[in-house]
Amino acid sequence: MDSEGGCYNCMKYLLFVFNLLFWLSGAALLGVGIWVIVAQQSFITLVGDNPLFITGAYILIGVGAFVFFVGFLGCCGAIKESKCMLILFFILLLLIFAAEIVAAVLAFMFRAKTEQVLSDMMNKTLQEDYKGPKAQDPTSAAWNYVQIIFGCCGTTGYKDWLTSDWVQNQGQGTRMDFPSSCCTRDKLSLDNLPKNQTACYANPDDPMFMNSGGCFEKMKSEFQQKILIIAIVGIAIAAVMILGMVFSICMVRNMEENTRM
Repeated sequence: MDSEGGCYNCMKYLLFVFNLLFWLSGAALLGVGIWVIVAQQSFITLVGDNPLFITGAYILIGVGAFVFFVGFLGCCGAIKESKCMLILFFILLLLIFAAEIVAAVLAFMFRAKTEQVLSDMMNKTLQEDYKGPKAQDPTSAAWNYVQIIFGCCGTTGYKDWLTSDWVQNQGQGTRMDFPSSCCTRDKLSLDNLPKNQTACYANPDDPMFMNSGGCFEKMKSEFQQKILIIAIVGIAIAAVMILGMVFSICMVRNMEENTRM
């Protein structure tokens, strides 16, 4: 009997610790989202008045609030040994787990379509929204940054720039066929000048002075290299959630047996 009581108490406090961590993660997401919304005026100067940015902040608040509530519910249910709270906690955790599975399946099923949408979006911003190598708007700054960091040029290659609004609207005397951020650099830093900008523009097919390859494939390759880490983290989170569900249902069953006795 003492052994059973010890196991029960161990399970109770493990469930409490699990939910405390879950609650803290929700609080962190909630805090970041609220901070972004409150301080959005200062962010506009950095990233621009982008609706996706603000929408992302509200999504953070929503997800954080939900996780915060679920974690709090689990903590209270474990400490107070509330059957009702633990059952509700189990149901909510099961819904989150199911949503993660559905999201993973949909991401796999629509992977090709998603890649095409992302490629089209990149090409659209390149063609219509880019303002120049020294422009400070979010789109131009992002393109310059990505091309330098990933050592790439354009969505599929430097020829993408030839039909862009930025190139077409330049004066004949100052025409540049692609941004200087396409040129190779000694170090991957926005502060560094190109190795040889003259040679870069004179022979854009020379990989010594020109970033070869499009940015979409370079970014896709970088993501694929990290996909194993992402998968491991996802599996670890799923395993922790399964443990949380197992602990909660075991506590409920134990309480029911004690009530019958």
